[in-house]
Amino acid sequence: MNWYTWTSQAAFDNWHATVIAGLGMPWIGVNQNTGELEPQKQQTTAYTAVTEVTASDWRAPVGDDIAQTYAAGLGQPSTPPPTPPEP
Repeated sequence: MNWYTWTSQAAFDNWHATVIAGLGMPWIGVNQNTGELEPQKQQTTAYTAVTEVTASDWRAPVGDDIAQTYAAGLGQPSTPPPTPPEP
């Protein structure tokens, strides 16, 4: 999994919407211990989550297979967002 950066949340949202549709999300909940479907559990509705670094720097981790399959609109390769300083 590698990090990518987009210039706006809207640019990320447009790409992410394409990924979600392509993957057939939302996905029914699955019990991680048994692998059984649990329709009453919360569904998986997102492929990844974006982090705002600055107003023009939005970063998210993306798997290599997804990056290849959904290259249109994919951000530029990047590094993980900076870690906030300890309090």
